[in-house]
Order: sequence, then structure tokens, then C-alpha cells
Amino acid sequence: MSVVEIHTGDWATVKGARTLSGIVRTPGDKSISHRALLIAALANGRSVLRGLSDGDDVHCTKAAVAALGASVSEEGEGVIIEGGRDTLHSPSTPLDCGNSGTAMRLLAGMVAGLPINATLVGDASLSSRPMDRIVEPLTAMGATIRGVGERVYAPLVVEGGKLKGIRWHERIGSAQVKSAILFAALGARGVTTVIEETPTRAHSEELLSLAGATVKVFYEGEQRVITLSPSKLKPLTIDVAGDPSQGAFFIVAGLLVTQGEVCVQGLYGGAERVGFLRVLSRMGARLEVVEAHDGALSVTAYPSTLRGTQIHAAEIPSLDEVPILAVAAAKANGTTRFVDVGELRVKESDRLNGVAQLVRALGGEAEIEGDDLIVYGKGRLRHGVVHSGGDHRLAMAGAIGALGAGRGETTILGFACVRTSFPRFIETVSALGGVARRPLIAIDGPAGSGKSTLAHALTQCLGIERLDTGSMYRGVAWKALEQGLDLLTRESVAELAQAVTIAPAPGLVRINGVTLKEELRSAEVNHAVSIVAANPGVRESMVRRQREWARVRGGGVMEGRDIATVVLPHADLKIYLTASPEERARRRSEEGADALARRDKLDSSRAASPLMLAKGARLVDTTNRGVEEIVEEICAWL
Repeated sequence: MSVVEIHTGDWATVKGARTLSGIVRTPGDKSISHRALLIAALANGRSVLRGLSDGDDVHCTKAAVAALGASVSEEGEGVIIEGGRDTLHSPSTPLDCGNSGTAMRLLAGMVAGLPINATLVGDASLSSRPMDRIVEPLTAMGATIRGVGERVYAPLVVEGGKLKGIRWHERIGSAQVKSAILFAALGARGVTTVIEETPTRAHSEELLSLAGATVKVFYEGEQRVITLSPSKLKPLTIDVAGDPSQGAFFIVAGLLVTQGEVCVQGLYGGAERVGFLRVLSRMGARLEVVEAHDGALSVTAYPSTLRGTQIHAAEIPSLDEVPILAVAAAKANGTTRFVDVGELRVKESDRLNGVAQLVRALGGEAEIEGDDLIVYGKGRLRHGVVHSGGDHRLAMAGAIGALGAGRGETTILGFACVRTSFPRFIETVSALGGVARRPLIAIDGPAGSGKSTLAHALTQCLGIERLDTGSMYRGVAWKALEQGLDLLTRESVAELAQAVTIAPAPGLVRINGVTLKEELRSAEVNHAVSIVAANPGVRESMVRRQREWARVRGGGVMEGRDIATVVLPHADLKIYLTASPEERARRRSEEGADALARRDKLDSSRAASPLMLAKGARLVDTTNRGVEEIVEEICAWL
């Protein structure tokens, strides 16, 4: 497996579940989301993309098209892209693809077809994946691409320009290679033809056709042929369907427990994406599949006794479902052979070896013969310790295996990678009645001690969410000022806090649907917030909301003034931050030293939940210390 740094505090625990019931809606399909963003950037005009995947991978592609010159904004639940080939230009900094091979390969094709240059970079895992399979056809079209070593590892330097159409025979099924060629072909001279031995997901062809490209798809015997002529694209307005590869996890979860039913709704229903459903049916899964008028699928899974089978790579061309199917195979009775899945070796990790290790960690037996994976099912799973290796699909498959393992608990090391594709995975498990937990960290401290900076760094390091409780109190203070309430009239302010809807997010808060950012740091709110926060009725309402936030997410980082003492006294780790008065005043210069001292006195002397060092909390002085140093220390404590 790829060498991926995993911090010691990066874990999740999942308990076995007897019953799982409920409705699941997965994130928007990741493959469609990547492609829709790129097509919208190339199209002349205003595209509206709703339901995009909210994972880090797609955020990288969204940031990349903005860096290339497309206008990117949010409007309600949609993302607005205003683009056009003539508006795109060479980026001033490298395009960071994070952990996403799809982003890097498709962006390489897009840049190759434009008269611009770009450098594409990624994390340690992505930098260990070979890119030669896109470099060869793009070079044949006339692009110049440089990377590291014979197999062309990132960083990639792509020089686009005048390309010519080619006829490319793709013998190893890869939708990413096909898509890179098609994106490059949009601006090439002549017709480009891609011939697939094994048909792969058709998202690029479908979306390009929707955007007005001259694309044709037909079959010659068993081979699928795609032709594309140079095309100008028109804007897209689409709702992205749910991701079937993500839905597969919860469909299998419904099969592995003993009671209940799990319904996964709104899944993209393309033939190349739902082969895993046919595989599961062959294994004896009780599934009810309903197709909506728009082609989206609703799949209900019932507890089932599974049996082994033989699965060919062509049935699941992307191989994304192999990890979760292997977990199902481990609980099945009999042997399951995955045939010709060697391509798994160059996924986010050496996923072939990783899946075998996953099966063994869950009490099954597995071995690798050439490019085949063999799982010997025993009709049961057991709890253990799963190492994800930084691979999101292995981490999620381990969590689902734990749900089906009966009484006990499994620990999954390296769970932060799940945010690349399914940030709400733990919440979804909890909504079905499962019990899953991430690290829960409580951070207290006075203004200017570094709480927000440290909390943000921990969310990036551990892949957990952050709640700035101070923004909640600031939001209530702003609303009270807006309504002209007397802040010293405790009953009316407490009633306001009870009645408003509050949706906090990093750097902002939404009060009754109104998004507040800069308003939260106004002089008026700075003056009012300590008075509002000292109101016992306000604190009671906020504490209840804060505890529910932590419960739903199964963990997270929460920062404020009474987190370790009142809100989360049983947190996995309690931290009290401090810094010298001079350093704190420097960091909060907009308030001034006198105002800061006044707030300190109010926060520490109030009757309701005063600011104080909690029992068992670790005292951390952030004066003259770097954030990375403190994060490493905290991860070691976890």
C-alpha cells in the first residue's frame, strides 16, 4: 500500500449493530461532479450545478477551475460556473488535486486541449499513482506532459496547444483515461475516436452530449466506440444524482445486520455503475430496486444470508465496489473470487492488498493469486483493528463490516480520508441507528489564545468537523441588537435564543437563514456578546444545541469558553489554551487590550458557566509556538 502519514489521533470506532433502518441519500455522484465542473468551465455562459459531491476531491476540482479563470460562486443549493474557453488561462500557482486521481487525469486532458500551461500536484498518495496511461494518448495528440520517472508520477507539467485527433484503443477499462482524451479532443483538429474493450462509466459522453458536443457512441461487436469532433460547449443546468459507489456501502450494511431495512434513494442508474447490484443479487441479497421517471434508482436492502460467487472485473468496471463486496463476501458462506482486478493496485492505495488485509482484520480469510482476489467466507465477521492506509473506500468498508460483526467494537485507523468522498458518513451511520464515533476534542480559552486557529488545523489533520460555539453566541447577540432588545432583560434575550434557528459553520453562522460573517466581529457585537453569553437561559439553549451537534457527528472539535467544563465534560481530550496578554492583544488588535481585558473579566466571573480550567484538561500556552507543533502534541495525546 502507498505510504500515507496517518496521525495517531486519526481513528474511528464502530459498534456492531443488530438493527439498521432508515432512508439514505448519498452525496452527489463524484464522477459526474468532477466532469460537470470541467464542462461548465469550458462552456460559454452560466452553468448551474446542483447536488455536487461535497467531498474534498470535488472541492479540489472546483478550486482548480476557479484558478484557471472560471467564475465560481454559490447560489442556494447550487454552484454557479461562468466560463468559456477564451476566459481560461494559465494558473498562477500549481493546481492542487489533493487525493483525487480523477481530478488530476481529467484536468490534464482539459489543459492539454487549451493554449495554456499548468502544473498539477497532489498529496503523497496521489503522487504515488502512475499517470503514464493518460500521458501516452495525450502526447500522441500533440500535448507536452512531464512528470517524475518512467511511469510519469506527479507533479505533472502540462503544456497545451494545438492538438490533433487520434484513434485510441483502450484495452484496460478506464473512464479516467477515456475522459482525459475526450476533454483534450474538444479543441483538437479532426475527429477523435476511443475504442473500449470493456465499457466504462459513460458520464463524460452523457454530459458532453448534454452540453452540445458532437459526440457519438455505438458498438462494434462487444467493443464500445466513442467519437468526438471539435465542439463549442453550451452551459449546463443539472441536478447531480446520488453516487452508486457510495450507496453500495449502505446497501451492504442493510444486508449484513439481522433486522431492519435500509433504503438508499436517488442513485444514478447507469448500467456501468450498478453492476454491484447484480452481483449482490447473485449472492442471495434481498433487494428491492425501483426506478424513478428520471432514471434514478431507489434500492432497499433487507437482512440476507449471502453465498459466495465469482465476480469478473467487467461487471464492476471501475472496481470501486470491490472493498465493500469483499466485506459482503467475508460474511457469505463459501468462496468468492474477484477475477482480473489487478488494476486495484494503482488506486488510492495498493487497494488489492489493502482489501485482503481488510478481510483478514474482520476475521475472514483472503489471498491474492495473480490479478485475482479470493475471499473465503465463513458466514460471520468479527471485530478488530482496520488500517485504512489512507484509502477512503477501505475505511468505509471497514466501518460497514463492523456494523455487521455483532457485539463488540472495531477501530479504524486513518479515517480522515473518508472526507474526500463522503464527509457525512458517520452521521449517516448514526441516522440508521448505528453507533460510530470519532475523536471528541473540547477546547476552552480566552479570546486571542488561538482556539479557532488550532481547531481549524485539527479538522484538517483528523478529518473531523469543527464547531465554533462563540459564533453561536455572537449570532444571538447580533439578532438581539437587530431587534432592538435590551440585553439586560434576560427573559426576552433567552426567548430569542430559544426561538431562532442557528446553523454554524467555520467562519460564519446562519441565523434564521441569514448568513453572517463580518457582522459577527463588529464593535457592537464584540461589546454585546459577553453580556448575552452570561445569560443562563441563552447558555442553556446553546449547550443543548452543541451537545446535539456532537452526538449527531459522533465527535468533532468544539471551541468556546465552557466546552470542557459544561458542554462536553466527557470529551476524549480537554484542552485549555492560553497565551501572554501581549500576544493575545496582538492577535485581536481590532478589539484593543482594554476591551479584551473587560471580556476576560466578564467571561471568568459570570455565574453561568464561567471560563475556567476543567478538571483533567491539558493546559497549552500558545505564545511563540507554531500550530503544527501543537497539533502533533495533541494527536499524540489522543
